[in-house]
Amino acid sequence: MSHSPRNVIYAQAGGVSAVINASAAGVIEMVRRHPETFGTIYAAVNGVVGVLEESLINVSALSEDVLDRLKTQPGAAFQACRFDLDGLEENPGQYERVLEVFKHYDIGYFFYNGGNGSMVTAQKVADYCSAKGHPVTCIGVAKTIDNDLALSHCSPGFGSAAKYLATSLLEATLDLFSMHNTSTRFFCLEAMGRNVGWLALSGGLIKTIIPDVPLLILPAERTFDRDAFLKRVQSLIEDKGYCVCVASEGLTDENGQYLSIENVEHTHNRDYTQLGGVASTLSHLVAEQLQCKTHFAVPDYLQRSASHMVSQTDWEMAYRAGKAAVQAALDGHHGVLPVIEVIGHNPLVWRYRNVNLMEVADLEKTVPDHYLTENGMDITQEAIDYLQPLIKGERPIPYHQGLPAIRPLNFEHEPKALSAYKVVK
Repeated sequence: MSHSPRNVIYAQAGGVSAVINASAAGVIEMVRRHPETFGTIYAAVNGVVGVLEESLINVSALSEDVLDRLKTQPGAAFQACRFDLDGLEENPGQYERVLEVFKHYDIGYFFYNGGNGSMVTAQKVADYCSAKGHPVTCIGVAKTIDNDLALSHCSPGFGSAAKYLATSLLEATLDLFSMHNTSTRFFCLEAMGRNVGWLALSGGLIKTIIPDVPLLILPAERTFDRDAFLKRVQSLIEDKGYCVCVASEGLTDENGQYLSIENVEHTHNRDYTQLGGVASTLSHLVAEQLQCKTHFAVPDYLQRSASHMVSQTDWEMAYRAGKAAVQAALDGHHGVLPVIEVIGHNPLVWRYRNVNLMEVADLEKTVPDHYLTENGMDITQEAIDYLQPLIKGERPIPYHQGLPAIRPLNFEHEPKALSAYKVVK
């Protein structure tokens, strides 16, 4: 029995990456190859907020030129949101609105490109629509620079951020080495990741270039020990003349309190803690206690938007994440997330396999103990062996007059046909 093609919505959620738009291109290209199954492809502007507010773009007929630009574009080309649906009992109107939009546009497939929290939103949408007689196939598209996506070997987006951080630290180390005799003795780089230390760990890759580098790695998984930290910094400075450090933004003290909080954003649903400032805190601590000149850097958005330093391996993972999501729908799956499974080493060989959305949403991939030395301030060879394949390969991008040829993509929005709706954030 044949079925008429049903339409598709693709949306981007949460913190972005340098390769998230490669996933978008993968979804769009794969959907267009199967007109017998899929109809019009819409991109929701600003994630699920765009669904609620009926802010949609018809991407069915994007030119090859635009698709090529998508594949090298940092940020979220269709804009991503930090917004989760409320509970059904708390705010049934949100769900009724999603269903209204999905019915009007005959949406039968929803591909949500995000991290763990986004998977919960995707499942909520699918469950409600199905319960109301409008079944929607819901598939997650993996993405997060934090690398905290459980059940997956790694997360698309992480490898490129790791490559950028390790490269930046390597270059800064050479700067510090050249000046330490008469100037700065301690330099600290702050890495994103909230409560996991994968990005901080990536700084350890500089040991493959400078094996005896005086390096400290401070991942979020280990409690910060002030005295042990200062003792180690002093030892490295006495031995090598200088010390470089990479610290997780989510470092906590012995009481479980963050060392530094940038801001707390209050929304109608919850408070969102914005981390940041730990590198400054550590730098000032060293300067005060060891009486030496220090510097620090906070890459912040730079580490997740460096399209000029994308890992080819990571790009392929992101691109294929989009294709794997569509393939899962073609295979009749629903409520799943394709994750990366390694099937061979040297070289790294991998594929996508499907796991239940809600299963992965409730888990968090943390740095295992055997990736850290006993003192918790350096990484092991096992960690290097894990990280190194993920940053391999360079993906060239076009340049214009000396700068990357990237600029916001402008799309024509679909005319709104439903009653106005405004999301309260």
